[in-house]
Amino acid sequence: MKKFMLVLSLAVAIGSVITLNSCKKVDTTTAADDSVSAKDNNSVSNAVNATSDDAAATAGQVKVMSGKTYGFGNSAFGLLCGIQSFQFDTLGTNRTITVTYDGINTCNGTIRTGTITITGNGTPWNTAGAALTITYNGLKVYDPVTQESYTLTGTHTLTKETSGLEWEVVTGLTPNVVVTRRNTGNLTITFSDGSQRNWTVDRTRSWSNSPNGLTPAVSIYSEAANNIDVTGTNRFGLTFTNAINTAVMANSNCGWRPYQGQITHSVANRTANVVYGTDSNGTPDGSATATGANCSQGYYITYTKNGSVRGVKFVPYW
Repeated sequence: MKKFMLVLSLAVAIGSVITLNSCKKVDTTTAADDSVSAKDNNSVSNAVNATSDDAAATAGQVKVMSGKTYGFGNSAFGLLCGIQSFQFDTLGTNRTITVTYDGINTCNGTIRTGTITITGNGTPWNTAGAALTITYNGLKVYDPVTQESYTLTGTHTLTKETSGLEWEVVTGLTPNVVVTRRNTGNLTITFSDGSQRNWTVDRTRSWSNSPNGLTPAVSIYSEAANNIDVTGTNRFGLTFTNAINTAVMANSNCGWRPYQGQITHSVANRTANVVYGTDSNGTPDGSATATGANCSQGYYITYTKNGSVRGVKFVPYW
């Protein structure tokens, strides 16, 4: 199960890209706004990815929900990070699990306090068409580095598009298998200043493994129109979109650092275009087969306003 947690580091690697510190050529007024908007999107996206993975891992290891004959029965699943307790309702057809976070341990850069409720749709989680509804019951997320916090309320639905269990792919128990799930839903984000915003999410994540089970991989993309995975209004009241233009891909060979992918975070007439898997000049250097010293150097951000480039920045992985 330790390896399952490694896949969450991909969310951190991807999210860290769009914590936009302004480069010298960027106008300071708009850069401040863009950086906060992008950082908020990054933080919430990471929290949603991590919580979704917790839900999938829990449902995937509990017999009555996973569809497997082995697992942890209906007992608490204590191998996930930052979880204080589980409460199972196994009497209903759809089955429900309530997860309580401990508010103490830092997991993938955040500390979570509160609960989520995971409800199945009656179809075993290892089966295509299975769905889990995640209800965020005022889940507080705190970043100990920035010392900022926000609260998530709302629901998301994870829909299994192909059969299989994510944790088995990542740990190599089921080699040469692809497991895909889609995450859609709406959230209300309450920021530390008391402002509230509504966001929609439509993001797909796909796990795969090599024939020998030694190279787990994951890709993130959107099946929505224009490849947009998040839309909403930032804390300043400005509409933003985040689009995954090219699937972001990574594997265990290079510590889950993305070797390929492109995203665009847009606020008003400004954008931050991110290319993963590049050298310091922005030239692609990523590869799915790379290892060690041949792993990609980092990612490249191009800032634009009204279509004109106003700055660039390279962020190294290592």
